[in-house]
Amino acid sequence: MPTTRRGWIGIAVVVIAVVLTGGAAVVLFSLMVDETHFARPDAGFDELGKRVAAVDGVREVQKERWVEAPLFSHPSSMISVTADAGSLAEVVRVACTQDYRDAVWWVFDLETTSGARVSLSSSGEAQGCPAFGFDPEPVVSELDRAAPGLPVQAAVWETGRFALSSLDATGMSDLIALVSRAEAVRTAAGLPADMPIEVAGSMLAVEIETGESTTYAELLTRLSNDLGATGFFAGGGGTPADGVERVQITAPKRYHAAIEAAIASSRLPIADLPVRFLSE
Repeated sequence: MPTTRRGWIGIAVVVIAVVLTGGAAVVLFSLMVDETHFARPDAGFDELGKRVAAVDGVREVQKERWVEAPLFSHPSSMISVTADAGSLAEVVRVACTQDYRDAVWWVFDLETTSGARVSLSSSGEAQGCPAFGFDPEPVVSELDRAAPGLPVQAAVWETGRFALSSLDATGMSDLIALVSRAEAVRTAAGLPADMPIEVAGSMLAVEIETGESTTYAELLTRLSNDLGATGFFAGGGGTPADGVERVQITAPKRYHAAIEAAIASSRLPIADLPVRFLSE
């Protein structure tokens, strides 16, 4: 039976609708994958940014308020602050006394008097008041002493660890002073004395329990200064693919036996773990 002109038009409309719907779905999916931000300006949020930027010692403020696909609702807000460490208290005061009602994701990049750069991040609480999970000012002061000249991010992970990370450190030796004072930083943070501390960089990862920071620092100093070690990885809460916990070290082959002996006699929980040497 021949198809009428109206029938052809109907079919064409359906085909176009399917194509358009499919195209819209592809576009929407790509926006979701890319986490594309769609600006949602707000006068109160802009005023908060201006007040923070006016604090003495604040060098730069970057801010964004946005929604994402597919709901395009419940705007997210982020403020990134680059400042002298001494301005932190006033920025927090301003943030906690302003009128902006939504939660704010705060990111701080603070430079201390010793040249340490301390990064702090807060997911936000009521009225955008920063909440770090620990007392930030004493932590910044302690890191000023423990990590002069180094960038360090301090955070409490969801795994229940207090993490001190410096991925820009050039080697494990750069972080030994931070390891030695890790428990002092935790104490300054007001965190429980039994909370594990993870000190990590590109060539170092250690998990420190109560009473271990000095012993770990002594071991790492010997491995670095006397036995040529340039990388050391132990603990950190991860589970190896084969399920076998081990210590992994980068060091010249001629020092391998001495390194194994030093670890075995360290009185640390890693003393009984197998040692794997990585290519140097």
